[in-house]
Amino acid sequence: MVFITILGAIAVGWVYESSTKDKITRPELEIPTDIDFFLSQLNYRVFNKSGSLDYQLQSPYLEHFIKDDISRIEHPMIRIYLASGDWQVKASRGNIIHQQEWLELDKDVVMQKIGAELFQVQSDSIIFKPAQDLVSSKATVIINTGRAKITGDQAIFDLRNEVYSLKNTRAIYYHADI
Repeated sequence: MVFITILGAIAVGWVYESSTKDKITRPELEIPTDIDFFLSQLNYRVFNKSGSLDYQLQSPYLEHFIKDDISRIEHPMIRIYLASGDWQVKASRGNIIHQQEWLELDKDVVMQKIGAELFQVQSDSIIFKPAQDLVSSKATVIINTGRAKITGDQAIFDLRNEVYSLKNTRAIYYHADI
């Protein structure tokens, strides 16, 4: 009987201690009330009509806001798959604008064509429109190719047709010593 009483006292003490720990830690966890859902370790793939991979979005964290129909993403990485060559885009943060079906990326945006030769684009912000394979920026854009550094006040990159347009362009060309 003494053994059962001791065992019961230990169980009651353990339950009491664990319930007080939960009460202490719960106020530290703040769950936003304005989000519909959130995802962690997101790996989102979109396929085109022929069944080939069109683009892939990866992010450690995404949260969706019902009211604005916008999803906020942290450290997004997008891989765009094209017949002319793939592109990779990284940023510190971004938004998926569901109504317009585009992605706004900002803060430390780096877009690079995958391949042997360097073709890298840097900007503070870009908009990626997947349906048109179009990337645009109203912010300053810097293009590094290894042989040149080109700066523009705004840019439009038609990735599918490989047509790039910059406004107020300035360029520095590097020549190898012969």
